[in-house]
Amino acid sequence: MTRILAAALSSALLLASASAETLKDTLPHISVTGEASEEALPDRAILHLDIVADRLTATEAVTENERKTRSLSDGLVRQGVPIDDIRVVGVTLQSVATEEAAPRGAHGKHVSRGFRARSELSVTVNSLDEAASLLSRAIDAGSNDLRGVEFVVSDERTRLERLRIAAVKDAEQRARNYVEAVGAKLGRIIEIDHQEAVSATEANGRTEPLASASGVAFLRLRPGVRRLTARVSATWALSR
Repeated sequence: MTRILAAALSSALLLASASAETLKDTLPHISVTGEASEEALPDRAILHLDIVADRLTATEAVTENERKTRSLSDGLVRQGVPIDDIRVVGVTLQSVATEEAAPRGAHGKHVSRGFRARSELSVTVNSLDEAASLLSRAIDAGSNDLRGVEFVVSDERTRLERLRIAAVKDAEQRARNYVEAVGAKLGRIIEIDHQEAVSATEANGRTEPLASASGVAFLRLRPGVRRLTARVSATWALSR
């Protein structure tokens, strides 16, 4: 049944596209792009953390990495992070080797130093202040590396939906201004397409090291403002 519905939807989209192209070939028309945008300050964060374990054997490296990952996850849960917001998004295991010095003109010899197991965690936090505290605690609890902090606008989808409607109205007003200047009128709408863009005025935001009253160091996260933009391309038939 799912395949039948998917095939039917695909056919409907193809027919709609073909119909729009046919109408544009046979009717006078105008195509206009409308746009609407606004700035939004992120209010959530996704922490990208790495946990690394180096051991002499592959089994020992994997075992230690699993232990550290589980310990860090349990610690985050105890601090109030829902377990569903903590995800292991990648796991790697690789040999670690160094190259011994060799006489001039000779090739150095690679010497195995053991194995390195790495887990990549993604932790979603619903408050920037909470994210800063959790980030510092995660590093203290065993996270070896911070790959980055991704800042998120929690209601971004709702905002983009609203902007899309505003972009349609902008396109319609532009089209109406153009056709009325030549004594025509807008007829039926033939085709409409949309796209969204999200950019940050400060791409990575900033972090500032601070110290709490207890002497525990933590980071203050200062994300850059994000600009949300919706663009709509619409085509109307012309009428007299």
